[in-house]
Amino acid sequence: MNPAVRRALAWGFAAVVTLAIVGLSRVPYAEERTGDGELRLAWRFRSDRMRQCRTLTAEELAKLPAHMRQAEDCRRALRPYRLEITVDGGPASDDTIRARGAESDRPLFVFRRIRLRPGPHGVHVRFSPVGEGGAPPVALDTTLVMSERRVLLVTMDEDAGRLVVRTSPP
Repeated sequence: MNPAVRRALAWGFAAVVTLAIVGLSRVPYAEERTGDGELRLAWRFRSDRMRQCRTLTAEELAKLPAHMRQAEDCRRALRPYRLEITVDGGPASDDTIRARGAESDRPLFVFRRIRLRPGPHGVHVRFSPVGEGGAPPVALDTTLVMSERRVLLVTMDEDAGRLVVRTSPP
């Protein structure tokens, strides 16, 4: 293909894309306006380390190179936690929070958003370790009064070792 034609096609394509972006940027957007508020759960938690070991069979050991033969195969990770949220007696969320990272050694991060209508709501949050051992579970059992378009934040008070509610300024 002739370089002049190729250049003209490239300029034409660039012009069409630019016009499309300009045109789409002028499309009116109507934000959804509801009177609902939002319950946010957000915190970072440093879990304790777990070690899971199993004894390798003779066949498994034979398949390994000589310098890698160990009687036990051990995996290290941070203990996962279960997050249970109920609002007005009904389940809102039930998840297992696991550590991220290649070695599963990053802190646990909790971030959930739950829309709530204005008015009082019974909220129960339980954050408990999976398996035996670990820190004791923390829980929040309270009645929250939600206002229109407001945010209530449930977060971890690490000094006290409990969940607390914080409100957004009006």
